[in-house]
Amino acid sequence: MMYHTDQELVALYIQTGSDHYFAQIYTRHRQRVYQKCLFYTGCSDDSEDFVQDIFVRLTRKLTSYKGDAKFTTWLHTVTVNYCIDQLRKQQQDEVLWRAYLLDPAHTNDWGNAPDDAHFEAFERVLNQLPRQQRELLLAKYEEGAQIKDIATRQELTTSAVKMRIKRARDRARILYDKIVSGDEYD
Repeated sequence: MMYHTDQELVALYIQTGSDHYFAQIYTRHRQRVYQKCLFYTGCSDDSEDFVQDIFVRLTRKLTSYKGDAKFTTWLHTVTVNYCIDQLRKQQQDEVLWRAYLLDPAHTNDWGNAPDDAHFEAFERVLNQLPRQQRELLLAKYEEGAQIKDIATRQELTTSAVKMRIKRARDRARILYDKIVSGDEYD
């Protein structure tokens, strides 16, 4: 098997569109991108999702790599920018979520509901979920969005969306059980 530099792999991928060349780029740099994502997210599940998103987007962005800098430097910049953008979106979503929860129009009737503890636990679970998992669960179960529509919106495959929703449900169930049993801070 012939060894290609990063620049050669990028050029070959752009010229041929062959997944073989992109797979070599992925294999060579996946761990580096994962470590950088983990630095920003602090969560392995979110980091895995970020890595997948970055490499999916990379298939379209490789044409913008001009070779002026080392490929690893360019990839590092792409990764950091993606992570920062995602964290900014997460902060904005948290501000909107807090505003929603504090709006009496949305919470007025909850105070007298017999399942007050259930709603409170549910809100706490949503607040503790990472932004991407929270968004997926709300899209699927609150909005009633179809998997294929969510996949289209997030530029993912339907199998990736299904996997992420399952992870989000599993994590939500664990958080819910901890909150209900009082073991939340163990």
